[in-house]
Amino acid sequence: MKKLVVILMLTVSTLSFTSKAKVVKDNTPDYRAYVLGDDKGHIFYQENATQKYPLASVTKVMTILVTLDEIRKGNISLNDEVIIDWEILSVGGSLIPMESGEKILVSDLLKSAAIKSANNAAYALAKHSGKGSITKFVEMMNEKAKKIGLENDLEFYTPAGLPDHMTKKKLDMGTAKGIYILSLEALKYPEYIAIARQKTAEIKNGTYKLKSTIHLLDKEGIYGLKTGYHTKSRFNIAVLSNKDNANISTVVLGGKSTKIRDDKVLTLNQVFHENYKNKKIIKIDTPILSIPLSKGYIPEVKIYPTKNFSKIIRKNADVSIITERDKILIAPIKKGTEVGSYKVLVNGEKVFEDKLIVKKDVEKKGILNRIIEFF
Repeated sequence: MKKLVVILMLTVSTLSFTSKAKVVKDNTPDYRAYVLGDDKGHIFYQENATQKYPLASVTKVMTILVTLDEIRKGNISLNDEVIIDWEILSVGGSLIPMESGEKILVSDLLKSAAIKSANNAAYALAKHSGKGSITKFVEMMNEKAKKIGLENDLEFYTPAGLPDHMTKKKLDMGTAKGIYILSLEALKYPEYIAIARQKTAEIKNGTYKLKSTIHLLDKEGIYGLKTGYHTKSRFNIAVLSNKDNANISTVVLGGKSTKIRDDKVLTLNQVFHENYKNKKIIKIDTPILSIPLSKGYIPEVKIYPTKNFSKIIRKNADVSIITERDKILIAPIKKGTEVGSYKVLVNGEKVFEDKLIVKKDVEKKGILNRIIEFF
């Protein structure tokens, strides 16, 4: 049977955007690098995205993910009590109150590392998950980086991201692109996201209150993920946001101040939403088109896609739906019968393809019906 090719054109308007680093009088950029991309790995804006910089406490994203991996494997539990020792107590920087010999729940340590960015909590998680060895845990961090293809983008030497003069180890380093991809990995851990989106939380049976280091929560749909700072890294941040059904991640490394860093995140997000939208291109309950029917009770049959499809695209993008299907159908036809296929093109580039099916049984006319129609 001959196939008919049909091209449907859709047009949706936009503004253009060019990003340049602001420069202050001392010729030091306001930030070192940034990336903004969606949850599918498509990057929209970036600068110095593949250059490695000190990560500071953004390192804790990997620490939390590796700890959650150990929980998922059953090696440790959220309800485990971690005994605090001298190695954990010797950690400096941002801390939660701890005493030697004290027992703290893994669940409380996760909240402390994720929300308050407590370094001693990160070390406690590392020692517990590493079966008493922080060195072993750092190896696990790098193994996970390799597993998700980031061995060239991220390098870890500590579980907390503290500066080298405090740890006597190399600085934890990474690229903005690497942290962006790591942020997407974090989306696979809803238990982490549930913690990261909290502005405040309580630990130790409600005796100690945590306050998030992320000042942007709920702005532009932001719901996580992690900040970081020391003098060598400057101000870093990785955020997740969902606004107008567009789930995106933004990373800014090396901001000169908290305000400069946060303003850059907001500017990138605002410009993104001015220029892009998450368009529902294919809906499973909306027919693509109809095909003429022979020997049936109806003159034509509606045909449908088998999957929904949406994509973040520029607001002025050209969207084409190209179908290849039977020119005419002959009854009877069973529900679910494949009658063709289609492709979705955005600005001429194929971004999706699927088959076309009939959603209902189509019966063949009987001889009695044809006699009645004749008279």
